[in-house]
Formats: sequence, C-alpha cells, structure tokens
Amino acid sequence: MSFYQDLTNYYDRIFPLNQVALSFISHYVHEGDSVLDMGAGTGNMAIALAEKGLEVTASEPEETMAATIQKKSAEKGLSLSVETKSMEQIGEFQDSFKAIICVGNTLPHLPNEEAVVSFLRQCSMKLKQGGVLIIQQVNFDKVLAKDHFAFPIIEKEDFIFTRHYQKEGDHILFTSKLTVNGKTTENTIPLYPLQSQQLTALLTEAGFQSVERFGNFKGERYTIDSPALIVTAKRW
Repeated sequence: MSFYQDLTNYYDRIFPLNQVALSFISHYVHEGDSVLDMGAGTGNMAIALAEKGLEVTASEPEETMAATIQKKSAEKGLSLSVETKSMEQIGEFQDSFKAIICVGNTLPHLPNEEAVVSFLRQCSMKLKQGGVLIIQQVNFDKVLAKDHFAFPIIEKEDFIFTRHYQKEGDHILFTSKLTVNGKTTENTIPLYPLQSQQLTALLTEAGFQSVERFGNFKGERYTIDSPALIVTAKRW
C-alpha cells in the first residue's frame, strides 16, 4: 500500500475541517456560487461548502482521496463534482468559477516559478468577472529563516504523524511519516517555497488585482512570524 493510501485512512483525523477557514472562505462566496477546490484532499472543505448551497467541484489527483470524496459526498446526498485533475491540468476544466481555492499548502507542490505563473494565469482565465482566488500555504518567509523547521508531532492512540522541512537548493524537501502499529511509511517530496512578496508579484503578473495577504484564517495581518500565508486575489 502506498503512503497516500495509508494516509487517506487517517487524513480526516490529522486534518479535520477548519471551521475558521470555512468562515473565511464563506465571506467571499454565496449560495449558488460555483467553487473549484484544487487539491481537495479528502474533501472536508469542499463538502462543507456544498452543504452551504454552493456548486462545488473538488479536484484531487490522488485517486484514493478522490474516491473518499465521492463516498463521503454520496453518503451526505450532496451534488458534488469530483475530478482527479492536477494543478497543471486546470486549463482542462470547461466551466468558469466564482471562486478557486487552493489551500492546505497545495501551491508549493508546483516545481518552479514558471509553473506557478502558468497555474495562476489559468486560474485568472477560469474565474468569472469579480471572482476570487484564495491561496493558503506555509509561511516560507519564516521557514527559510531557519536551518530546520518541523510541525508539532500529531500523536493519537493508534498512530503518529510527523512532518519536517529541509532546505535543498532552491527547494525544500518535505518529509511526512505515518507510524501505525510500529510500522512507519514515509514520503519525501520537493516543494517550491514561494515567499510572500514573490507570490504577490506573481499574482499581479498573472492579471489579478486587489491582492491581500493575511497571517491566518482569522484575517489577521501577515508578518514574517505568522503561522501561515493566506492570499486573496480578485479578477475584475
């Protein structure tokens, strides 16, 4: 079984629905609006938005996670479109959206600045007039200021989950480890560490206006010590 197949079984307990994030995103959309959730994981945010009456498309390239979204939405009787498209495939969507959300540190999985710019331009093209792109990622300004960075260990009675970052050239190696019954599976992937000013500039280059930065989903001002970087950008 692959790392992501293992992780899917515990994902909702590691990353439960963030009600503060839901409230933040809900401020930008209204019942009946169309929303694309890129990198939807197991669908907690997408399902919560669908329950609010939004027309949601959840895109998750990991097939085991996409299947979980399908199952959970069916159990709730929700009309939720599920796709397995990656960020590089966003141009393949035929519809346009009032909002595109890319949260959970998804954007840094793109390999380089060129790929990020391409994705952001495609997002602009897929948004309706007045639409908004919402991005949430790790505060890499803070991470890059240290030699080593790790999240707190998540330890439950039946599993342990750890995450840490290590610099390597222009990228950061992100290693996740899941230990269940004494057996550990791990996964290491390179992340492109977009810093706050860089991301703001790339959004402007991609044609967005009204770019705002926040340090958390409470809407507090962004600083280098903020726990996260959250950016909203509108297409007029």
